[in-house]
Amino acid sequence: MRASAVKLLVLLASLGVAVSACQDRQRTRRVLEAFVVVPGTPSVDEKAPQVDTDPTRATDTFSVNVPRQCDTFTQLSVRKVDILWVVDSSGSMGPKQQRLAANFQGFINQLVAAMPPIDFHIAVTTTDSDDPATRGRLRQWSLGALRDDFISCAPDMQGTVICNTGGNTATAVMAFNQMAQVGTAGSPQERGLFAAYLALTNPLNLSTDAVVRFVRPEAALYVVFVSDEDDASCTPLTRQPVCTADPGCRCANDQILTAAGNWGSTEYFTRFFETYKGYGNGDAVAVAAITAIDPDAGVPSQFGDPSPHVGCCRNQRDPDAGCPTSGTNDGGLEIAYFGSRYVQVAAQTGGVAVDICQNDFSGALASLGFSASGLRREFRLTRGPDVRPLNGLARGLEAFVSPPTSMMCMVDGNCPVDQFCRNGRCARRVEVRTDGPTNGAQYVQCDLAGLRNMVRFEGTSVPESLSTVEVCYDVLANFQTTCP
Repeated sequence: MRASAVKLLVLLASLGVAVSACQDRQRTRRVLEAFVVVPGTPSVDEKAPQVDTDPTRATDTFSVNVPRQCDTFTQLSVRKVDILWVVDSSGSMGPKQQRLAANFQGFINQLVAAMPPIDFHIAVTTTDSDDPATRGRLRQWSLGALRDDFISCAPDMQGTVICNTGGNTATAVMAFNQMAQVGTAGSPQERGLFAAYLALTNPLNLSTDAVVRFVRPEAALYVVFVSDEDDASCTPLTRQPVCTADPGCRCANDQILTAAGNWGSTEYFTRFFETYKGYGNGDAVAVAAITAIDPDAGVPSQFGDPSPHVGCCRNQRDPDAGCPTSGTNDGGLEIAYFGSRYVQVAAQTGGVAVDICQNDFSGALASLGFSASGLRREFRLTRGPDVRPLNGLARGLEAFVSPPTSMMCMVDGNCPVDQFCRNGRCARRVEVRTDGPTNGAQYVQCDLAGLRNMVRFEGTSVPESLSTVEVCYDVLANFQTTCP
C-alpha cells in the first residue's frame, strides 16, 4: 500500500473518532398518554360570540373615559374704549329717553371707578337712517362755548378724569343728557344695527394721524342699542327674506335701502362688529341692548294694530302695578316689543341685554358701565361641558378664581386652608350653580333661545381686574349646540 493511501486511511479514522465523540448519547423517549374516545357525533357551535357576565358583580364604578378640559381666562379692564349709543327716536320713546338721561351717572361711575381709570369716548346716534344727509352722523352737545359730537374723558397724571366738556364727569353727564334725548320725530322703522354700521364707517367719525375723532383704532369698542321695538335693518348688506321681528316686517321700499322684504342678516352685523378691530380681535368689541328681553310675555298692541305681540309693559299711572297681556294701549301704558335681533347680536358678541321697561335704569346702566370697562361677568367655555344639575348646583363643573394678590404655590399645602394651588397661584373654589344666584356663579347653556355655554358671575362675585379665572369640566361628546 502506498504511503499516501495509508495517510488517507489514518485521516478518515481520526474524523470518525471525532464525530463519534460529538454525538449526543441522550435518546428521546416517547411518552405514552392514556386517552379515551368520546362517543357521539361531532358538531360546530354556529352562534355569535358573546361574553358571560356575573350579574352579582357591581359595575357602577365604571364609566366612559372622557377628556377633561380646563379653560383659563385673565380678567382685564380696557385702557381705552369708544362707546356708541344708538338711541331709538320713534314716537313712543319719550319716557325711555328721559330715564336713560336721568340715570346715566351710574354708567359714568363704573368707567371712572375702574382701576386704573379708563380713557373713554362717548357718542350718540339714532335709529333713523331714512335721510341720507343725516344718517351716520353723531349727535351734538353744547355747553357754553364748548361743543362737539362726542364726549372725551381721560385720566391725567394724578389720576383725575378730565373731559372735553369743560371739567370732570359731571359736565360729561350734562352733555350726554343733551345727546341722548334725541326726540320722538324719527322714522318709525328703527334700523338700529344699520345705523351703527353707518356711524362706525363714516369717515367723519374716524380718527386719523392728524385728527382725533370718536373712533380710535387702538381703543376697544362698545355699542349700546336703546329701543322699544325690534331692529328693522335691511339690505344692501345681506339678504334675509324671513323676518321674525315683532310687531312685523316693515322693510322700506325706497331708493336708499331698496328691495322690500329683504332683511339684513343678524349674522352679517355680528361679523361686522367682531371684525371691526381686525380679524382675531373680536374680544375688543361688544354689543349691549336696552330693549324688551322677554319673548314669552304678552303685551297690549298700540297705534291701532290689533294683532297680539310679546315684550314688556310699564304702567305709567302706577309704576308698581302690572299691565294687561292683550288688548290695546289706552294711553296709560308704556309698551316695548321684544328686541330679538338686538338681543341676538348682543349674545353673539359677548355683550349683555337689560330690560327697557324697568322703573329705575340706574342698576342697568351701572351694569352696562361695568361691561364697557372691560371687566367680564361672562366667560365662554371652549367645549361643551357634561353638567349634571343637582339641587341647583352644576355638578361636573368647577371654577377657581385667583386674585392678583394671591400667593404663589407649588402644591395645595402652600395655600390657605380653603384655597387650592392652580397654575402656580392660590385660588378659591367658586360654587357654580344652575339656578341663577344673586351673588355667585351660574352655568348658562342657553339664554333667550341663543347658545351661550358660559359661566356667568353676578353681584359681588365678579372677579376683580387682573384676576385669573379657571373653569374645569368633563367634555360631553354629544353636547347640544342648539337651543329650544
